[in-house]
Amino acid sequence: MSTSILRGSEDRRRNRRGLLYGVDGCRGGWVVASAPSASGEVTVEIAPEFRCILDRIAVDSILAIDIPIGIPENEPRTCDRDARRLLGWPRSSSVFSPPCRKALAACTFEEALQLNRCEMGIGISKQAFHIMRKIREVDQVMTVHAQQWVREVHPEVTFVQLNGGPLMHRKKDARGRAKRIALLRRAGLNISDLWLQRERTRLGARCVLVDDLVDALVCLVTASDIRNGRSRCLGGGEKDANGLVMEIVCCGGLCTKTGIQSL
Repeated sequence: MSTSILRGSEDRRRNRRGLLYGVDGCRGGWVVASAPSASGEVTVEIAPEFRCILDRIAVDSILAIDIPIGIPENEPRTCDRDARRLLGWPRSSSVFSPPCRKALAACTFEEALQLNRCEMGIGISKQAFHIMRKIREVDQVMTVHAQQWVREVHPEVTFVQLNGGPLMHRKKDARGRAKRIALLRRAGLNISDLWLQRERTRLGARCVLVDDLVDALVCLVTASDIRNGRSRCLGGGEKDANGLVMEIVCCGGLCTKTGIQSL
């Protein structure tokens, strides 16, 4: 695998037709794992803004991102409920519902909490509030057309699918990380905890956590299943006010080789 930092127009002009992307938020912006659709080397990069990623991908690519796409108005999203049900105990709490569209513009947690309760009858979690800036960032540039190749995913949902059942340990737990690395290896990625630590150092330890790298890589695996027609969609197909489908896409089941290679 190789590492680089996303920079300017020169990188955007590179030939990226048909690539798969797995994207997760991080301190430095967004961590992006990409690979050719059939085989080839995985590249790990950091993009400062989501627009930088969207501007440089080809329409025949697949981008799987761990961020809500499709913002509710006054009812919770069916896909979040379905994801929690699929995860089961004790991982269901890792799926937290995004704020409603009115609350998305709030500047404080208290304001967001009040607006969400007024519109939806429920509050929001601190975790949801802390990623609202990134939700807004994606929502501002997403279109119905772009959603054909930019899909919302959830790392823990795909890990449960790859595992064939719930994972008992958190990803920050040593046993939980080891299990997730093992699942990624079974899916065809030749990674290790040492490799992840080394990649974090290359990218900048202040910019990205090991957990972010793991999540981006499993998003990449999900993108491969989307491309190959093996993915599964959670949700009832509802659309938000902008016409975006509110769904979470995950791998279809027990992992098989994706065709993605790594060094």
